[in-house]
Amino acid sequence: MLIRLAHVGFGSFVSLEHTRRVLTAQSASVQKLVREQKTNASLVDLTNGRRTTAVIPLDNGQLVLVAAQPKKLRAQGLLIDVAEFRRSASTR
Repeated sequence: MLIRLAHVGFGSFVSLEHTRRVLTAQSASVQKLVREQKTNASLVDLTNGRRTTAVIPLDNGQLVLVAAQPKKLRAQGLLIDVAEFRRSASTR
């Protein structure tokens, strides 16, 4: 069984089986979601001290913060879809 991984920078990888989209970090709704996840301690920071440019939601409810550009992540197979994520997050 092969595991497909997406390189998110600084030697870190995210499994493509556990995520399907990338969110831009500048959106107010995404920033609110990140603040909520920080208080719940279900946030994974892979930015290596750099500015967060993208947020990757995982299927277990955790959020992954990355410093890689969303355009680069899209080329690796991750979709950028904020509207659909908002709909699915409201049903959780």
